[in-house]
Amino acid sequence: MELTQDCNDSFFADHVGSGKNAWDFANGAHFPVSVAREGRVTHLKMSSHAGCDTSACVDLANYVVIDHGDGTASIYLHVDGGSLDPSVRCGGTVHQGQRLALAGATGWATGPHLHFQVNAVHSNDSRACECGEDGLGCGDNEAAWSAFWSSPRFPSVPVSFDEWPANECRDRRMLMPASQNVDAPNDARFAAAGVPSRAVTALRARAPKKPLIVLGIGGKKGGLFSPIDKSRPLYPEILGPSPEAPFGVLPRP
Repeated sequence: MELTQDCNDSFFADHVGSGKNAWDFANGAHFPVSVAREGRVTHLKMSSHAGCDTSACVDLANYVVIDHGDGTASIYLHVDGGSLDPSVRCGGTVHQGQRLALAGATGWATGPHLHFQVNAVHSNDSRACECGEDGLGCGDNEAAWSAFWSSPRFPSVPVSFDEWPANECRDRRMLMPASQNVDAPNDARFAAAGVPSRAVTALRARAPKKPLIVLGIGGKKGGLFSPIDKSRPLYPEILGPSPEAPFGVLPRP
């Protein structure tokens, strides 16, 4: 896994200000995303399958928002449309380590990656599950940013990761350290599955040497996106137009 944009990292003119506590992770693929901390899913959108590298696509982003019950909520942004795990439903409880979905490139993005941040919960805002329990009840270009996104009044908050000093917050674009959050080393798991050691060696020898991704927007530019559907949203009555916001408040990739 690679960190393609750090917290308080202004390289792409975002991850600063009220939204500075944010991180982008990528590995060149649509990797599985798991729950970082348990809570209740309060906002869920999974209806989009498109994105692009300009702000015109910002509302095409899919997201999962999990309220932790202590005044904070974590946000998983750009997830792949149609990849939601069947065990996850808006309004339901999720547990640490539970699978959420696949990282994607929906919204303002140039490649598959996960944008992760934790925000102060918007007090006195009773809106929830605007897109239904499966996240499919909204048009692909509808997004309820004003209900959960960071702002000067409800900023992002620092995050403490178990295996990585996230609080250092500087312009780091780097390979992440190998995770220790596994039940057994890879070799032991291969052996348990009955895979001969010579086969493991052969697989490693054939593995491509992937270069470090240095784009803070999470991936490589190219023909990764399907054409944006400009048709009328299916359910315009569910959400009104996304509120206008200054540039620094928009959810950049």
